[in-house]
Amino acid sequence: MDNTSPKLNGVEATFWHVDDIDWAPVQKQRNADGTVAVVREKWPIMRPAFLSAYVHYEPGMVVRRHGHRSNHIVFVLDGGAWIGGDWCTAGTHIHVPLGATFGPIVAGPHGLTCWELSFGEFGGWGDEQALFDREIEARGVTPLPDPPLHLGDWFKDPRGDVGAERGTPRVPGLFETVTTMDEFEWTEVKLQRNADGSVSAIREKWPIAQPDFMTAYIEYDPGMITRRHGHFGHHLVWVIAGGAWFGDRWCPAGTHIELPFGAAFGPIIAGAEGTLFLEITNGDFRSWGDQPETFDKAVAAHAVTPLPDPTIELGTWFEDKRGYWAPNEQPATS
Repeated sequence: MDNTSPKLNGVEATFWHVDDIDWAPVQKQRNADGTVAVVREKWPIMRPAFLSAYVHYEPGMVVRRHGHRSNHIVFVLDGGAWIGGDWCTAGTHIHVPLGATFGPIVAGPHGLTCWELSFGEFGGWGDEQALFDREIEARGVTPLPDPPLHLGDWFKDPRGDVGAERGTPRVPGLFETVTTMDEFEWTEVKLQRNADGSVSAIREKWPIAQPDFMTAYIEYDPGMITRRHGHFGHHLVWVIAGGAWFGDRWCPAGTHIELPFGAAFGPIIAGAEGTLFLEITNGDFRSWGDQPETFDKAVAAHAVTPLPDPTIELGTWFEDKRGYWAPNEQPATS
């Protein structure tokens, strides 16, 4: 692994809250009772080589079994659905690697809300059409025309793509991986002694932990502080519950953060209720510290004493960078 710090002056984290983004309807159906159900999306990020989407499926909505033209992650935030015949609720993590498919998706009685990310071209392509046909017939559902999307000249609408005009990247024998957070044990990764003598921690669960890709489910105890830092890859954060300060910015549940390669954020200080994140790194997920004086100031202000980092066992490929601080000066971006 390259240990050179990627810190770049002028590259910054970007913050959104889903309440500040408009919904776009992307699929509709007429239900057996004559009502219309919709899939709606909000896009914190949509560009040709990356998509981050906040997706809501109304109750009973049926979506075909499909894949994407890149590595794809789905995390269930709320509600539930039958996905490929399995009942999936909040905390379900689905990895759909390039060449695999998942679904059909049938939203449950309370609908389904997910965070979905495509690391590359995000266009979907349908697979095993008979499965979709069976689901809509059983429910008396009639698909309606897709609402128009006007996203720029680069956008090629993938909603009708079944591989007829453009071959699919399907890899026979490659399947999605569905896990739930209850299947994983917590690992403590950071500790601190608080002013009252108690000890707080940061804990993580890793649905995927590979040298070049990680998804991490992360819990901060109330008041837990971590340094201002960046990662050695493209990094995304979703605030699931609670809230935290990122520097001087308060980020409640529903906050979406993109940390580009070369950028840093923080220090992070968990709020009074603690906080729960989902963090995803496309690339090397190790961190590099930035501006150590800001961390020193935060721990002094809260009378906190950082404790030694607990040992992390991820394999012989893992090199711990939790104590690494970036050089003060790096070249500016062009």
